[in-house]
Amino acid sequence: MNRLAESRTVPARRRMPRGEREERMLDAGERLFGERGFRAASMDDIAGASGITKALLYQYFGSKEGLYEACVERARARLFRQLETEASAARPGRARIRAVVTAYFAYLDRERASWWLLYGDASMSAVNEMRRQNAEVVSRLVADDLKTAGGTASRDQIELIGNLIVGSGEQVARWWLEHPELPRRRAIDLFTAATEAAIAGVLRA
Repeated sequence: MNRLAESRTVPARRRMPRGEREERMLDAGERLFGERGFRAASMDDIAGASGITKALLYQYFGSKEGLYEACVERARARLFRQLETEASAARPGRARIRAVVTAYFAYLDRERASWWLLYGDASMSAVNEMRRQNAEVVSRLVADDLKTAGGTASRDQIELIGNLIVGSGEQVARWWLEHPELPRRRAIDLFTAATEAAIAGVLRA
């Protein structure tokens, strides 16, 4: 058999699209960073787990820190997409607030073993940007709720509420994760009540 005939019998290797390659690297990074933390997970291990070379990891993300922050951001975005979905499915008002808080605490409970929960070892600049994005999502949900209810509020009030909920949500989450004796349902009840009171107080001011 000549070389031309041989080449026709060997299937051509499919070139993986860039997006698919990036997702595989993020999947492997998310798994290993989540299990071991930033310092213990090596780029060699992540490359091996993804089936993609370490050189490409650096080409795509620049550094181990860049890959880690991309994984944290993807987890953050996934959570907030879920919160938006829960909010859109619930009735406006108290039911929507509770649905979002319930989804948030369910996420914390499910991911409590992950090292990057609540940003882990991400840089302060990356964390601040993620907090800004989180506050924008929450502010938009509050504004939509008010519009549906026929209420009004200034931009400053809406943005303050968004940042207030994100900031208090992070701190309460850290506290709750250190106090597993408090049942999740009770934590949801307490944080929902606090959130409702905070929103009402700002809107009355």
